[in-house]
Amino acid sequence: MSYTTPRKLLLLSLALGLVLLLAPAAHARKATVHFFVIPASIPAEQLNKLNDFLITTAGGFTASRSTGGAMDSLGRDYSPENLSYIVSAPKNVAREIRGYLQKNCDQKSVFMLVWEAERVEK
Repeated sequence: MSYTTPRKLLLLSLALGLVLLLAPAAHARKATVHFFVIPASIPAEQLNKLNDFLITTAGGFTASRSTGGAMDSLGRDYSPENLSYIVSAPKNVAREIRGYLQKNCDQKSVFMLVWEAERVEK
């Protein structure tokens, strides 16, 4: 029969405590990034509501004005004004964002890229 010494029990308890302490921090570093583009011509009231929705749904966003072409614009002088959004969330919320844009911003189709990422801090 084998007996565990108090010192081994203490070390085992400390190791288990350290694992439990670090596990949530490691898990919190994972994120899903959503990138989508919408026309800049969307009314300001709708944009404000979209921004509020993104804050509520994902915790925030980054948006910037951009110019660019469309899929069929090769060889044409075509550069519409767009808004590019980047949204990072702890889980994939693409379905919610796409649904919101289609229903509340009159976007029949939504260009969106989604990928898994790791949050880098300090």
